[in-house]
Amino acid sequence: MTAPWPMVCKNDSMPLYLHFVRHGRTTAPAGVLLGTTEAPLSEHGRRQCTELGPRLPKELPCLCSPMLRTRQTLEELQGQGVIADFVYDDRLREIDFGSWEMKSFPELAQQRADISAWQEYHHFCFPDGESIADFVTRLQTLADDWRLQEKKDMDKQLLIITHGGVIRTMLCLLLGIDHKNYLVFDIGYGSWTTVALHSHGGVLVGLNR
Repeated sequence: MTAPWPMVCKNDSMPLYLHFVRHGRTTAPAGVLLGTTEAPLSEHGRRQCTELGPRLPKELPCLCSPMLRTRQTLEELQGQGVIADFVYDDRLREIDFGSWEMKSFPELAQQRADISAWQEYHHFCFPDGESIADFVTRLQTLADDWRLQEKKDMDKQLLIITHGGVIRTMLCLLLGIDHKNYLVFDIGYGSWTTVALHSHGGVLVGLNR
C-alpha cells in the first residue's frame, strides 16, 4: 500500500506508518481512572468512531487491544472498510490501576491515597495493580516488533486500536522521549495519531486528528 505522506529522508527505505486510534468515549463516569474495567462505548463514543472511519486509510491490517471498548471500536471501523484483517494483542491493554480503578483524583484524595508517589513514575506501582516499569516493558516489546517489521518487505501501514495511556507512552518510546513525559500528548477519544517509523527513528506526522 502507498503511504499518504512523503518520506522524511530520500535515502531512507519506505517507513512503516503506525496509525494509532483511541477507542471512542465510554459509559464510565468522566474523570475516573479506567483501566481493566470493561466499560462499553457510549452512543457518543460510537458516533466518534463513525465520524472517524471515512477519514482513515482503507483495508489496513490491524492490531487491537482485547478490551471491550476497543473491540467495539474495531467493529465500528470494520463496517466502514478500514480494516482488512486484525489480531487481538494483549500487550495493547490499558494499564491496571489496581485499587485506584474507577476512582477520580478527588475520591483518591479523600481516601488519603498517596497520589504524590505517582510523580516518581519510573518506580511507581499502582496499589494492587501494575507497575509503570511492567507497563512500559510490555509496550517496548511491541515497539521492538515494529522496528523489525520496518526493516522487512511487509505491509507498510498498520492500524493500532488501543487506549489513551498506551498511545501516549508508545509515542514517547517511538520518538525517543522519556516516558515520564507522556502527558505532553493529549489523546482524545476517537482520535487518530500517526507515527512514521524509519530506520533512524520515529517521526510524528499526525496528532490527535
